[in-house]
Amino acid sequence: MTQIRAFQPHLVTSEHAGSVVGPAYDSMSPDERRSFRSANPQNYINVMRSVDDFPVGKRPSEEQLLQENADQLRQLLASGAYTQCDQDSVFIYQLSVDGHSQTGIVAEIPVGEYREGLVRKHEETRKDHEARLGHYLDSVGATSSPICLAYEGTNAIDGVVEELINSEPVLDFHLPDGVQQRLWRVSDPAILDTLASGFADVEYTYLTDGHHRAASTLHHAASRHAQGKGEGPWDYLLTVLFPASQLRVLPFNRCVRDLKGLTPEAFLQKLEDDFIVEIKPVDQAVLPSRQGQFLMLMEECSATVTRRSEPQDPSPVKNLDVAILQDRVLAPVLGIEDARKDPRLDYVTGDSGTEGLAQRVREGWQLGIACFPTSMSELMAVADAGEVMPPKSTCFDPKPRSGLFVRMS
Repeated sequence: MTQIRAFQPHLVTSEHAGSVVGPAYDSMSPDERRSFRSANPQNYINVMRSVDDFPVGKRPSEEQLLQENADQLRQLLASGAYTQCDQDSVFIYQLSVDGHSQTGIVAEIPVGEYREGLVRKHEETRKDHEARLGHYLDSVGATSSPICLAYEGTNAIDGVVEELINSEPVLDFHLPDGVQQRLWRVSDPAILDTLASGFADVEYTYLTDGHHRAASTLHHAASRHAQGKGEGPWDYLLTVLFPASQLRVLPFNRCVRDLKGLTPEAFLQKLEDDFIVEIKPVDQAVLPSRQGQFLMLMEECSATVTRRSEPQDPSPVKNLDVAILQDRVLAPVLGIEDARKDPRLDYVTGDSGTEGLAQRVREGWQLGIACFPTSMSELMAVADAGEVMPPKSTCFDPKPRSGLFVRMS
């Protein structure tokens, strides 16, 4: 059972949305974030700074930076960029890019659903990162980035959403990266009741983005209760719930610094026990067309590599392409045992295609590996089994952005 709750956030105004709503924060390097902040002083990204965004030697203390973030937030709220909603509402939130569109519902859900496993996760979280984000919530007291959840769509919910998106949105704007964002506000009690009833039939939701933010809310709630405060916004996750069928999952491709002394021919030969290897000229490299298939791109040649047999392991994690790649190629052939920390391994989002990998090869990486995207059904199977995916198994695009809503706690 999923319990959604209407809320009353600060909502960005239509005239300020294009300049205030943030870019895809996690897709930017610290240098890119610094440049963007300098060029866009009114953007919400200025409220989200961390010490890692500053050059070594010029980093402020965490307490100083949190105070500066809180000051930036107060200035932004006082600037007229936001209006305070005066009615309990949920929001229909549509993201569109490159012919793809996904429409979700922004609402609160009890943090207890995460604690009790009704919100299912598939990634490990780092305790230090959880604590740092919890400290941010304690100090700045604002949430703006909805945690992304997938759910199995229902006719009751879909019917309400389809009717609402035929009306005039309260926001409709594009960001420089081409993502169109449209927002409808829903405050009619009868419609809210229909949506709440529809979600009550949704047994589980699945985290697709925001594992650390979800975990940090537990820290924040515990901190507020330790201060003697009763129930409040800290007891609820700010979420956007998307039908699983609408989400676009891109692969996280891999690039490897060296072939551990092997020639390209010797490397490909070592794969032949587990894979069918089809060598092609670099200019004929094609992305994988199905599960169990990979593209190996090197300076001298490329190869389409297809596993010879279906995996038989009962663990849904071990059957993932990214796990097979790690277990049969990266670790045994190239000596990359730790996919999270080995400096010889890096990741490239799948939206850059073969050109993104080719650019890495031109930069000196000896191998680019393109994967077929992990499916939503695979993600759900892993989460239902209580297992954890390897690092960088999924890339959901487009992602909801920060700065549309500000919920104070």
